[in-house]
Amino acid sequence: MKYKIFIINLDRSVERYQHALEQLAPWPDLPIERVSAADGRQMSEAELNQYYSFSLNQQYYHKILKPGEKGCYISHIWCWQEIVAQQLDFALILEDDFVVKSNLSALLSEISQLTEKWHYIKLAMPNKAQPVMRCQPLGGGFSLVHYKKHPVSTVAQFVSLAGANLLLEKAVPFYRPVDVMLQYHFDLGIKALGISPQPFCPEHSFDSSIYTLDKADKNQRLFLMNRVSYFFQSQLFNLKTYGLKSLLTARKLTE
Repeated sequence: MKYKIFIINLDRSVERYQHALEQLAPWPDLPIERVSAADGRQMSEAELNQYYSFSLNQQYYHKILKPGEKGCYISHIWCWQEIVAQQLDFALILEDDFVVKSNLSALLSEISQLTEKWHYIKLAMPNKAQPVMRCQPLGGGFSLVHYKKHPVSTVAQFVSLAGANLLLEKAVPFYRPVDVMLQYHFDLGIKALGISPQPFCPEHSFDSSIYTLDKADKNQRLFLMNRVSYFFQSQLFNLKTYGLKSLLTARKLTE
């Protein structure tokens, strides 16, 4: 299997990149490639609008995206494009504020041998754990999990070649944050899974390079409509895919 590890890193964030390399130092033979992150604050409107749709944002999302959110999404697009350009079987895409919690070499070995079709595998999330409807043991002490609600955060994930192609086709142009977009995997046709125990977690000591203290105005009507729509769409998808019993017995895993 041909794969790479992409580390998304702003050119000015030297300390964060050094931290990322230190986290991966126990596995010196891993194929690592730094991806110079898109800096939404420095990009022109024309550059941003190659990927971002303001009209779709106004129509379907409850707030205008900040420059950092746009840059984050575009950086992930560039990684998906590299997966396709290099014809990788999959890539491990990391934002530069990650902490490794597991044996990365063993995890990569398990994913390389995975026979089940997949597009996207979430490897980290914020503090709030999500209920799991199905858990399939892998080797190396890992399990492949199917979440009831796909977690937010894009600090660490596997993306397959088929997944990258689908994301480039279905998730560009964008109008909402990349982690929110991935929660609508059932609309995109993306098979989105997870790994337990989670192999990565965010490093919270760094200041966010995406979010700022100013809060964008929220369209409360759209916000509530999206919440209700997502709930019913996701419940219907889970019911059709996993069945009523799995939906009702979904539980959070103890890691």
